[in-house]
Amino acid sequence: MAFDGITVAAITKELNRELQNGRIARIIQPEKDELLLTVKTAQGQKRLYISASASLPLIYLTETNKPAPMTAPNFCMLLRKHIGNGRIVSISQPGLERILRLEVEHLDEMGDLRRKYLIV
Repeated sequence: MAFDGITVAAITKELNRELQNGRIARIIQPEKDELLLTVKTAQGQKRLYISASASLPLIYLTETNKPAPMTAPNFCMLLRKHIGNGRIVSISQPGLERILRLEVEHLDEMGDLRRKYLIV
């Protein structure tokens, strides 16, 4: 099933309900086009699976864990630097586009509070 704007709106609502104010505890990149974010929330630990595969792009909450590679890819290291241990402020969808925008608040190297956006 293809993701249209209405489907993404429903996903946005669910992800906001489940992940808002959660802290990103772990980021792994099991495959070159996949991310798995472990988010600690008041209801417990949640895993957000993101796939940017050309044939089947996906985003969903899962219970299963995937093994992390021995050495993390550069993109994964960059995400860990910029949004690791950050708090998810909100998840939004601009208009009815097939885009999700995760707003993450975290402390930078100097200890200042910054906001970053992960666009999916």
